[in-house]
Amino acid sequence: MRLERNRPGYTIAGLLVAAIGLLAPVGACAQLMAGAARVDITPDPAAIKTPLGGYAGRYAKPATGIHDRVYARALALSNGDNGVVLTSLDLCFFPAAARAEVMKRVTAAAVPGLSAANVLISATHSHCGPDPLAMLPDNKLTFKGWTSYSPELTSFEADRIAQAILLAFKRKMPAKAGVASLDCTGMNHNRRGGKVVDPVMSLLRVTDDQGRSLASLVNFASHPTIYDEKMMDISADWPGVMCGWLEKKMGGDAVALFLNGAEGDASPDGTRGATEEAKAADYGTRLAAKAWDILQVMQLKTDVPVAVTRMEVTLPAHKPNALFVIAARTFGATTAQAIDLVNKIMPTATTAEFVRVGPMMMAALPCEPTGALGEQMKALIRKAGFEIPAIVALTDDWIAYALTPEQYKEGNYETGMSFFGDQLGPTLVKAVETGLLKASGK
Repeated sequence: MRLERNRPGYTIAGLLVAAIGLLAPVGACAQLMAGAARVDITPDPAAIKTPLGGYAGRYAKPATGIHDRVYARALALSNGDNGVVLTSLDLCFFPAAARAEVMKRVTAAAVPGLSAANVLISATHSHCGPDPLAMLPDNKLTFKGWTSYSPELTSFEADRIAQAILLAFKRKMPAKAGVASLDCTGMNHNRRGGKVVDPVMSLLRVTDDQGRSLASLVNFASHPTIYDEKMMDISADWPGVMCGWLEKKMGGDAVALFLNGAEGDASPDGTRGATEEAKAADYGTRLAAKAWDILQVMQLKTDVPVAVTRMEVTLPAHKPNALFVIAARTFGATTAQAIDLVNKIMPTATTAEFVRVGPMMMAALPCEPTGALGEQMKALIRKAGFEIPAIVALTDDWIAYALTPEQYKEGNYETGMSFFGDQLGPTLVKAVETGLLKASGK
């Protein structure tokens, strides 16, 4: 691999990390099978009232148009009896109740080998997609400026997300895959001024057995918040730009998935442009170019181990922070109503998933973990013997922010959006440690 010293963001350390991932032995196993699909999940704002999720300051005003399309992208991988479908949505988050609606449709299709146990659904965290609060049946508050449940929007999204999952699974064919990682220092920063941010991009590429691109996957920690609350058109923000750029490079019907990382306190760095649109285009394109430089030279194999492990996690008791209660009052909610809302829409238990693809191990969680938590979790993954760790945020449920106890006590915005007290972070770290033992068969 050539080191281009004049290209920003490429370090010797980063390339060495990538090389380790490419060369790691994975042992013999069955022929890899893979399929991918991309389905448009953009509602027509003129036909379906579509509030945008991510900024409370929009006060549930409906989208006025479509800036760019939002998608469900799915990648099915299997070898032998082991398989998984990774799904990426251009949404802010995706609660378990909405996932259940998707899985009703998937289960009704009665496809052998496809079940809720081997499907993961993650959100990119775009703050300009259809509001997932409208996909929560228990969210029935009707305060002015608050997004409440919409059966129509929920059904629209569930139909199309299920379609992406089913298409990807049905399109499976003999395939090859490779994984790598790259140091992208300078592309994200800790938005709260903390010292910890995860600059490492984890990558997966999949082709058919003739070398034609089927899919790529990018895992990186950064908030898709280049567009602010004044943006009232539907958009995937910079992940849409990045995925679209990669799809054009791969050609054909290839699909590029983005899975966000430990982005709880990570934001884009070095954005350039006179407008938000220009900044999103610049940032998404530059991240895509970095990914492509590695993806196109990956060493690919047919005998790549694939496995998924799910485990239930009992969460700490609900403990809405005073900052959330104060914020809820701006919508006219009383303290009792704010607490009742949390009790209705926040679960008491959730799931964590662990997906192995060769020497890569993804720990997928239903929250927005901070960089400090992500660092602890990645250390556990390496300790378990996996050379390329990846933290995947906002998967299969929504429990908002997860912080270290120290961060929780700082009392900033993330604390107000953390609903389980100061022990949620340690609970999830312990869950990752336990889940890795299970995934490793120990």
